[in-house]
Amino acid sequence: MQILNPKPETSSVLEPTQFTQEENDENFRIHSEIDILFILREIMQANSLITVYPNYDSDFILSSILAIYPDKKQMIIDYGANEKCCQKALQSEKLAIVTTQNRVKIEFVCNQVRKLQFEGQDAFAINIPESLLRIQRRSHFRITTPIAKPLKCVIPIPGTNSSKAEVALLDISCGGIAVIDQHPVINFEPGTIYNNCQIALPEVGTITVSIQVKNTYEITLRSGQNCFRAGCQFIELKGNMQTLIQRYIIKQEQIRKNK
Repeated sequence: MQILNPKPETSSVLEPTQFTQEENDENFRIHSEIDILFILREIMQANSLITVYPNYDSDFILSSILAIYPDKKQMIIDYGANEKCCQKALQSEKLAIVTTQNRVKIEFVCNQVRKLQFEGQDAFAINIPESLLRIQRRSHFRITTPIAKPLKCVIPIPGTNSSKAEVALLDISCGGIAVIDQHPVINFEPGTIYNNCQIALPEVGTITVSIQVKNTYEITLRSGQNCFRAGCQFIELKGNMQTLIQRYIIKQEQIRKNK
């Protein structure tokens, strides 16, 4: 792959968070090896362009993932055409790598790099990262919940000591949820806030959140039934809660991909 100068006029190259000064927030960091491998394989199968920055320098290499070896904790990426820049990468302590997966920015750092032959061509061998950032700031990837067993949001009923109501979720993202508005007690008037709501995410964990109703409108379900859909935004979602939602979304992507 050809090595280009930084910030070419005709190419939209992604930059590491250190360059763009985006917050390096643990809310967006994924540590699970299974989730990391799933994301990396998606990037490889989509033949997505990856941008490699030796030591976070302004020079970069445009590359792609050629192979992934989980047992060796190693993956192979394209080598560059400019030997001087490739040597710079080989002598670097860190490689910052930036790409996208399903329109979401992905960033990770590798601290092991060497040159090898792969299928008769020069290539880089780098370590599989121990963590990566999956950054969703301007928009949140939203996933519909299973129809057969929809997620439920348990909402404490205001004015009572322990009474709670369950509403079914239509979808979920790190920004909020959409629910079916058909409960006789819960009021989904826009602006209404409900605190200490709980959503059990199968095989992941239970999140506790505060939600604010943003909008509501009538929809027709697949069954033909008419009901109201209420869009609710999470209020000051904690980092560990966001991590659980990300893990749930990734698991659902895995399940749907394997069907």
